[in-house]
Amino acid sequence: MSSPTATVFIHATNAPSVAIPATSATSTSPPIVELARLTGHALSLSFSYTVRGLATSARYLLLPLPLLSTPLLYLLAPVLVLSQVLLDILVFTPYTIFTVLARNIYPIYVFVGIACICAMFVGYLARAISVGLTYAIFAPRSTPLPEAPESAVSREPSTPRSPQKTRIRKRVSIKEKR
Repeated sequence: MSSPTATVFIHATNAPSVAIPATSATSTSPPIVELARLTGHALSLSFSYTVRGLATSARYLLLPLPLLSTPLLYLLAPVLVLSQVLLDILVFTPYTIFTVLARNIYPIYVFVGIACICAMFVGYLARAISVGLTYAIFAPRSTPLPEAPESAVSREPSTPRSPQKTRIRKRVSIKEKR
């Protein structure tokens, strides 16, 4: 009995070992699957070579850094100490004060928050009860029907319209007595 899997041959050479799938006569997978496997192996190989090359070049580039760091640190010591002091004063100390205050004020914050939420609930409940009692004791008034606007009312030309009385303003002057 033969299995439906592909046979893999590994070639022993000086190059890194790469598994290359070999198609057998009994393989039932489509050609696109074989192409995808081959592409995956090729990408894996190229990635490994790239990573090895970058690691080797980084090692050679960073090799003289410890030799240069000691004199560079002596030259930059005043700047480093000043930046450390400023960072301590402007960042770490306020952050420490804020965290200590937040840790100590948290219970009060929670208590006041719960009190406000309960007060809102009690206020809403009192309002609802008072509105309910008002409607229970005093029946709502029936609202009069809105009058139709004058433009919508049809007028007969035979009925005379009563003239509106205009109010005449009187002029009044106030004199001061001396």
